[in-house]
Formats: sequence, structure tokens, C-alpha cells
Amino acid sequence: MCCYPTKVLLVVVGFLSAVAAAAHWDHAVDLDENYRLLWSLSQQDITFEVQARTSGYVGLGFSTDGTIYGADIIIGWVENGQVHFQRIGGSERIKH
Repeated sequence: MCCYPTKVLLVVVGFLSAVAAAAHWDHAVDLDENYRLLWSLSQQDITFEVQARTSGYVGLGFSTDGTIYGADIIIGWVENGQVHFQRIGGSERIKH
């Protein structure tokens, strides 16, 4: 299990961040040494956390056909110590 000593940006979709901070993650995958995705399922929601070693932006997206067209995408970044999220495209299925 890898530690992320630099800035870690948390992207949580589906619940309030206070709930997500205490969440138990059912699944996790390290996509590379700088990007880790964790998630848990409930009856009708999936809650995600993204841990990324970056000094820029981080994103998470979902597509029904593997293309970017119509995909649900969340972009996150830290500016002046504050976490920001922006939803790009997609449908109304995503809750922040």
C-alpha cells in the first residue's frame, strides 16, 4: 500500500465530504504510482475518492461507450488551500 506524502486531492461524488472522510472503502485500485481510486457501493449510490499526487488538476469520468462524448466528468483542483470541483458535460446523474 502506497502513501501519498504530497498534496492529496479528494474527489467525492455522491455524499457529503464529512461522510466520505469516515467511509470504509470496499474497493481500491492504484492506476499508477500517482493515481489511486477508491469506491464503495450502497443500494443506489457509488461513492468515490480519488487520491492523486499532482500540482495541477485531477479528473474522473464515466462513459457508456468508451468515448468522451456524453461522458460524466468531474474535474478537481486545489487553489489557495480550497478544494474545487467542476462537472463537465454528462447527465444529471452525478451528485456533488
